Amino acid sequence: MDAVGSQRQHIYTYNQGRLNTEILSDKSIIQYAYDANGNLVKRSKGFSSEPYIFGLSSVSFDIYIRGVRPDVQQVHFPTWTDRNGQDDVEWIVGEKLANGVWKGTVVFNRHGGELGTYVTHIYADGAIVGTAASEVRNDEITVTAPGEASLASGSYNIQVNGVADSIKEVRFPTWTENKGQDDLVNPWITGEKLADGSWRIKVPFSNYNFETGNYITHIYSFDQYGNKTGIGAKVVNVVGGTGGAKETDLSGVSYDVFIYGLDPSIQIVHFPTWTANNNQDDIEWIEGVRVGSGVWKATVVYSKHNSETGRYITHIYSSGKFLGAWEFDVTNSQNVKAPLTVKRSDGYYEVSIEGVPANVTRLEFPTWTNNKGQDDLYWYQGERESASKWRIRIPFANHGNETGTYTTHLYAHDGYGNSRAVGGITVNVTN
Repeated sequence: MDAVGSQRQHIYTYNQGRLNTEILSDKSIIQYAYDANGNLVKRSKGFSSEPYIFGLSSVSFDIYIRGVRPDVQQVHFPTWTDRNGQDDVEWIVGEKLANGVWKGTVVFNRHGGELGTYVTHIYADGAIVGTAASEVRNDEITVTAPGEASLASGSYNIQVNGVADSIKEVRFPTWTENKGQDDLVNPWITGEKLADGSWRIKVPFSNYNFETGNYITHIYSFDQYGNKTGIGAKVVNVVGGTGGAKETDLSGVSYDVFIYGLDPSIQIVHFPTWTANNNQDDIEWIEGVRVGSGVWKATVVYSKHNSETGRYITHIYSSGKFLGAWEFDVTNSQNVKAPLTVKRSDGYYEVSIEGVPANVTRLEFPTWTNNKGQDDLYWYQGERESASKWRIRIPFANHGNETGTYTTHLYAHDGYGNSRAVGGITVNVTN
């Protein structure tokens, strides 16, 4: 607004260095919204006569006044809500932004977070120079989260929509009901702002000792000055269960099966595993490894089950008591590519393999020429190109620049030292 007797002008407000709102001389408002990378995604214009309208989730709003005499030493913005008169009046000390320009910030929590009309009078060195009125309304805040989540999924998401565009950040303090807030993560988890203006977090169970029971999240919005207000809450019931790969490939060497939510006092857990082919002819009683409170893991190695494809079945027991089961299918669908023939002048040939599971930590390509057997055997370490693709170049110089047949085998290794052959090719090198 402008001081009494002055001409109305544009008012610009900024958030984190970006233009946030324009209040024009005709009282129309232009609001700007940005994505998480600071790119402008929305510019909306509306017309409003005073009072201006704000959502409660915006935490605060600023009042600007222009045209104040340059010699004024102090500007105050006494503000109260229309409800119950001046019972909540706050004499807000103004901030001088430039000669003749002052700002006051009204924080909703200092007025009980009330809705309705906020009235502001403006005094310059004790003399009233203006008034303003603003309407504060409830935003249509919606919080989305699962009612129940399994520890086997590793985490769950919480998302909140309808938060005011002017908010700098939204935080999601989260803890488990068991033992109160002993596992409250500090500083509070800060949400990620999505392109549609919503905010989201992922709650990883590993941060909460893989506990079962109720996980409690409160949600707070923060303005650019660090003021906050609560805008919602959510409770998610977290249960135990089994988990592992849904489908994988023999080139992965092995896979892990997990069970979550067990009594922490349990000392031994077994994971008997077999393939559906020929029933339990290949059953292996795998002793589990404790990897967290109430969390146990077993590693199923394909070679101990004749490297069969198809359905693998795992039951889980402790002290003879059945605790759960896990099943999934194993395929053999990796794709090895290499040229049939290359010229020695090319200097090398390339071998690649696709469809390798992400648990493979190392892939080797032992290579030799057929001339004189494996006298020139060389173990090449593959390069991972993506989660499922590896490749290697075989330089002829390492094999005496020989012509003829080159043989390359492929061996995959998991993170536990297990390995298996997953393919092989031959390439004819000519002059």
